[in-house]
Amino acid sequence: MIELKSIDHSCLWVRSLKISKEYYEKLFSVDCFPRNGDESTYVVESKLIHFFISENDGDTCFLEKQHLSFEVDNLEQVVEFLQSLDIDYSTGETEFFKNRNYRWCEWRDPDGIRLECVEIK
Repeated sequence: MIELKSIDHSCLWVRSLKISKEYYEKLFSVDCFPRNGDESTYVVESKLIHFFISENDGDTCFLEKQHLSFEVDNLEQVVEFLQSLDIDYSTGETEFFKNRNYRWCEWRDPDGIRLECVEIK
């Protein structure tokens, strides 16, 4: 059996690398740059996380079904920041896991991809 520690990275399909690059850099204060040898995919990176965005002009429903969740220390700070950017969000609590239940805040990026921050209880 493989014991998992955490999700290392994910790749999100987006409609526009330019728009998504600007959005993620502004929202999370990360660096976005083309992946070596692949101009159609960008690395989104900070000291603690990394994931990829890749341009796809495909089905909108496919884009909206994607989901990316980040653990944070203080969910209230996330809410205040989203409010300062006038981003619509919702909040709640998840209590059905055996391990790692959490409070959450979620919103959609410009492509409709669901983004979430969680604070472990």
